[in-house]
Amino acid sequence: MTGYRIDRPIGMLSVIGHTSQGVSGPTNFVIDPSGRRLYVNNSTADSVAQFAVGPETGELTPAGRMPLKPLS
Repeated sequence: MTGYRIDRPIGMLSVIGHTSQGVSGPTNFVIDPSGRRLYVNNSTADSVAQFAVGPETGELTPAGRMPLKPLS
């Protein structure tokens, strides 16, 4: 996954970092309403990776993985 910063006056994107830790076959991304957590569905690993989102930079820090459980 790649993180970007938006230069608001001109709308240009700049790369701020990359991470692959805890991610395998990412298909869906969700940011929680507070903007502090990013959740990534790992389609090839049957899990969801969680990242903390840096409040100043948007940098992603791995914060764990949760296995997906089948619906019963």
